[in-house]
Amino acid sequence: MKPRLREVPKVIPVSPEDAPVPSRRQFCAHACQAASLVAVSALLPACGGGGNGGGNPTSPTSPTTTTSALPVINGSVSGRTVSLSVSGALAAAGSAALVNAPLQPPASFLVFRNSQTSFSVLTAVCTHEACTVDRFNGQLFECPCHGSKYTTSGTVANGPANRALTSFPATLSGETLTFTV
Repeated sequence: MKPRLREVPKVIPVSPEDAPVPSRRQFCAHACQAASLVAVSALLPACGGGGNGGGNPTSPTSPTTTTSALPVINGSVSGRTVSLSVSGALAAAGSAALVNAPLQPPASFLVFRNSQTSFSVLTAVCTHEACTVDRFNGQLFECPCHGSKYTTSGTVANGPANRALTSFPATLSGETLTFTV
């Protein structure tokens, strides 16, 4: 059996004068395509490509999928005092809700029922970049923007936030919870 020889491709020299020159229109089209690819590739890590924003240990973490959106309760306001009924979404110890208050400017609060008579009331404004914290996993409140997590007393459990949520003392009278901001 005779060994097969590989065929070597022929190289045809091309002088610079013979090389095709793209038209202005082709050049602009290719330049725009390249710029578009660069722009899209810069946006992809911001879309939550998993974990902690592309492997950078100082990047914020992505929000987890184990948290649920909080039920929303509309509170009423008299002066700077917010009142709300706790008979629905906040009826049981361990429950939490996002309370919207028609203050000027409008404000949102996180309310957690610690026991039958004790509540934690916190501002719902994340201390990282002022997103509304509106998720809860049964133990921690979570910001949907960058994944900061807070305990039910408002302390930071997981960054990128580095300051606690503001808390407000609350009073329960019958089924009405009140707090002053």
